[in-house]
Amino acid sequence: MSLLPWQVRERRFQPSRLGRRGLNPDEVYAFLDRVAADMMALHAEITKQRQENLRIKVALRRWQSEQAEGGRR
Repeated sequence: MSLLPWQVRERRFQPSRLGRRGLNPDEVYAFLDRVAADMMALHAEITKQRQENLRIKVALRRWQSEQAEGGRR
């Protein structure tokens, strides 16, 4: 299940045990790993969509050129 932006904003960590100050490092690192994995998936999807956009633009330009040439004949 993907991480949603509101989950990142509202995430709270438990204080670490044994009287130490700060957050539980294991919990923080697990959360950061999850954020990083979701970000990698998003970046991969963005790259894929950009490539598809480029492919469609090239095909559209080719089609428009063919249509313009056909009208000149």
